[in-house]
Amino acid sequence: MHRVKTQTGLTAIGLILTLIPVGLAVYIILRVAPVYIEALSVGDVVNSLKKELDLKEKSREEISKIIQKRLYEINNVSSVARDDIKIQKTVNDVTVMIDYEARVPLFGNVALALDFHKRAVIR
Repeated sequence: MHRVKTQTGLTAIGLILTLIPVGLAVYIILRVAPVYIEALSVGDVVNSLKKELDLKEKSREEISKIIQKRLYEINNVSSVARDDIKIQKTVNDVTVMIDYEARVPLFGNVALALDFHKRAVIR
């Protein structure tokens, strides 16, 4: 008797149905990665304020100018607006909070909205 070999492998339709979700995932990752890298820069700016020795003696405006210079001029951050920066001063410490939303357009009228909350308490 003659044995029939069974075919193994992936058909063209199966390959397409496999590549579509993989391609979509790669596309989303490539669109979102720069936003997360920018969020890391914002976190570095907020955490670098802890190294400032005379931050408690400075006014809110001076602290805001320091943060804005580090965000906009040095790190080229574009997602954080000036209104997103909150500075609270008490007798013992200074709290800096940056709460912002970044929108990533995907395709057509579909976009991802990502919320970031960075905070540092300087004592």
